[in-house]
This record gives sequence, structure tokens and C-alpha cells, in this order.
Amino acid sequence: MVPGAERAVNAPSVRCYTVKAMCGRACGEGRSQGGFTLVELLVAVSLFAFVCVFLLHTITVAIRLASRSNERAAATTVAMQVMEQIRASANPVWEVSWTPLPRTAVPLPEPYEGVTNPTPYAFDVAVGMDRDEVLSLVTVTVTVWRSGAPDGEPLVRLSTVLDDR
Repeated sequence: MVPGAERAVNAPSVRCYTVKAMCGRACGEGRSQGGFTLVELLVAVSLFAFVCVFLLHTITVAIRLASRSNERAAATTVAMQVMEQIRASANPVWEVSWTPLPRTAVPLPEPYEGVTNPTPYAFDVAVGMDRDEVLSLVTVTVTVWRSGAPDGEPLVRLSTVLDDR
């Protein structure tokens, strides 16, 4: 064989070896993987958007539930004030002119005028009193609704049983 011919046959493999050493792949293995494809970007952006929407929905629901909880706590405070005024009387119901109260907006009329509502929520309060002549007991029920809401489900309903003697 001719000495130069051997080099000509081996030349492409030398060149491929040089390309493999430079880019880290063998000859004919495809193009470089230096970036992202459009499909990969669309999948990544879609996943990111899905996670963001899920988190936003979760935060919105949490804020709404926290607001309802605050309103219910304020309504409980108003109901407890009415109940404590009734219970603090010497003879809470019939001898001190405590009477049932139809649904009324806060601030309440006499004898419930000491009830305050320092919160931004508006409430309607009703006081029901049922006397049991046989057992000599009075059941007092204080009910609190959102102001202007229908008579359906109240925010808070507290009941207690008092001895009327």
C-alpha cells in the first residue's frame, strides 16, 4: 500500500474523533441539545400556570372562610352580651321586666341597651323566652342573624335554662 493512502482512509475517523472530543458526541448523533424545544416550554408554562391558579384559588377560599369565622365570632360576642345581661339579673326574667324581643337590629332597645357591637358587621338579634309552669323554669334563646338576611339559618343561637324563682 501507498503510505499516503492509509492516511486518506483514516482521515475521516480522525476528524470524527476530533468532533467527538469537541462537542461530546459521536459523528451523526443529531444536533446539539443546548436549549428547550417549544413543546417543553409550553408544558413548563402550563404546569406553572396550573399551580398558580390552584394556589390563588386556595388563598381566596381561605380569606373567605377567615372572614366568615370573624363574623361568627362577633355574632357570638353579641349573643353572649345579651345572655349575660339576662343571667346577671337578680331574678332574670319576669320580675325585672325582661321580655321576649322580636328580631331587632343592634343597638337594642331597653332592657337590652347595654349590648354593643364594636365590629364592622351589622346584626339582628331576637330573644325568645319560654316558661315551663310545671318545672318552674324559663328557657331563654338568643338568636343572631346577619342584618337584613332572611329568617333562614342564623349565625348564632344560644340557649340557657333559668330558674324563675
